[in-house]
Amino acid sequence: MRVQLADRIKLDQLAAHAKAHAFLLLAETGAPMRVSSTYRTPARNRQVGGVPNSFHLRRRAVDFTSDGNTLIRAAVLAWSLRVGPGCTGPEEVLLERLGLPGQHLHVAW
Repeated sequence: MRVQLADRIKLDQLAAHAKAHAFLLLAETGAPMRVSSTYRTPARNRQVGGVPNSFHLRRRAVDFTSDGNTLIRAAVLAWSLRVGPGCTGPEEVLLERLGLPGQHLHVAW
């Protein structure tokens, strides 16, 4: 799966381990997903209603958008992907607002 330039730029803001996971998830999902959020400043996190200890603040979270079926498939896949020996996978996999405007998959490593 080819990653759009705008998504690559967002993913470049992540910590190295999270970035590796995010690219792997995009490649393995096999369906188009877009990156809607990665790193957030504390002000931006408050603005969007993020929790004070958000993984986005630590460059360890990505929100993906797509159709509902793709997001469900990606959520299941996210739990199984490991990028190397000793990798424990994600700390959070959350399907948010599924079936509603603003639906997305939040994954944090």
